[in-house]
Amino acid sequence: MLERHRIWKFIDIGIDPYLTEYRYEVTASIADIRKRYAHLNSGEETKDVYSIAGRVMGLRRHGKIVFGVLSDGTENIQLVFRYDIVGERLWKLVEILNVGDVIGVRGRPIKTLRGELSILVEDFRVLSITWRDYPEKWHGIVDSEKRYRLRYLDIMLNEKVRNAIISTYKIEKAFRDFLDSRGFIEIHTPKLQPIYGGALARPFITKMYALDKTLYLSIAPETYLKRAVVANLFKVYEIAVCFRNEDIDAQHYPEFVQIEIYQAFADWNDMMELVENMIAYAVKQTFGDYKIEVLRDTGERVELDFKPPWRRISLEDSIEIFSGIKIKNKEYDELIEIARSLDISIDDPRRGKIIEKIFEKVVEPKLLQPTYITLYPRDISPLARPYREDPRYSERFEIFLMGLEIGNGYSELNNPVVQYYFFKKEEDLRSRARAKEDLEYHPMDKDYVRALEYGMPPTAGVGIGIYRLVMQLLGLSSIKDVIPFTIVEQDEFSTIAEQFEDILRYYREKLQLDKL
Repeated sequence: MLERHRIWKFIDIGIDPYLTEYRYEVTASIADIRKRYAHLNSGEETKDVYSIAGRVMGLRRHGKIVFGVLSDGTENIQLVFRYDIVGERLWKLVEILNVGDVIGVRGRPIKTLRGELSILVEDFRVLSITWRDYPEKWHGIVDSEKRYRLRYLDIMLNEKVRNAIISTYKIEKAFRDFLDSRGFIEIHTPKLQPIYGGALARPFITKMYALDKTLYLSIAPETYLKRAVVANLFKVYEIAVCFRNEDIDAQHYPEFVQIEIYQAFADWNDMMELVENMIAYAVKQTFGDYKIEVLRDTGERVELDFKPPWRRISLEDSIEIFSGIKIKNKEYDELIEIARSLDISIDDPRRGKIIEKIFEKVVEPKLLQPTYITLYPRDISPLARPYREDPRYSERFEIFLMGLEIGNGYSELNNPVVQYYFFKKEEDLRSRARAKEDLEYHPMDKDYVRALEYGMPPTAGVGIGIYRLVMQLLGLSSIKDVIPFTIVEQDEFSTIAEQFEDILRYYREKLQLDKL
């Protein structure tokens, strides 16, 4: 038989926050109080009174004095409840408080004899309770599925995850501030598209019943942002939610956020300079310096330096530098043999794809500092402009950080005839590969080609995965730890209303629910 639920302890003393508490007047944040009263000496008290509110994160009981920890989303602070100050009526509340309860507190900043800045509570109100007990050893949970299923608890109790989510917001804000100050504007591109494009990925397919039409969730905003450049929005960007119907692993998730930026009258060199300055600015704004020390989940410490300029290495040169393998001017069959010698299994008609796979095996894990890898083969870069000095390559770069690709950019292909030709080649490859369910070819987009036919100026663009960037900045081993809420298998459980019929009956009567 289930024990009587703790809500009755509150009701028995005449308190039910769900019937009486609709708001609480907050006069200061904990962060403000910590900053304002950091100078207090041990044992010093003030006469200043503040009202704060938040969640009880810890309790220590010592007879007629109880120490609590309150979090208001900005900081934590110690609460000191004393029987002689709050009185008998409120002390009954103190005795039934639990970790997880939400309270409003009025009190005075003090510093205890042990030097802990605290709030000496004079009055408080219970605003909401936790109906379930909080786990005692949340950080020891090895069942990651449970962490992601109860993600609200994970964000609350796991400091590293919480910092990642807050850092994502700060990075995005810094990107916006940086670009807006340079004359860029942000626009929204459609997330439902008749032709997906801008990347090589499998799309999500849906249907718009109003038009009886099959549509695709956006895999990238690229082709629409470049349409905006044609429309004389010459500096444009979007922090966009994108969808790619692919595997879920430590580095990939089907729903993610990236920033894409396009600047007219610029080339890939201009864009690399813009990107390194933008990311350096965001890192400094978020973490306080261009140099940061990252503690990885493995326990390894890595110092990263984002101060521009960043290192630039061509794709083929990087393979030779990091592995000694010479790639330049090798024929297709020779590249296949090199790949096989490295236990790389690949069956792709594109020479560039083999080179890319070799790079991923022997170079990518070794790129710790922010680095540009440049000059990707043209045959795997259908939206990039051919390299002006050798059309076998494209003016394309990828950004690497701590062994992971976080961005991709290039001088944009603005010739509609050549763009049509490249799309046509991708379409032909796609038709031959369909039996293998290999959809990593760009579909034909004649409307985009038509937009280019109205004249797109020389333009540079880039896409940067924000979740991936923050994942590396925080040293997290899984991209899912950066994403606030992810898809998980639902478990079987009973709600409080299902477990305790007496509580449901109480609220049905109190709120006259059956008469509505």
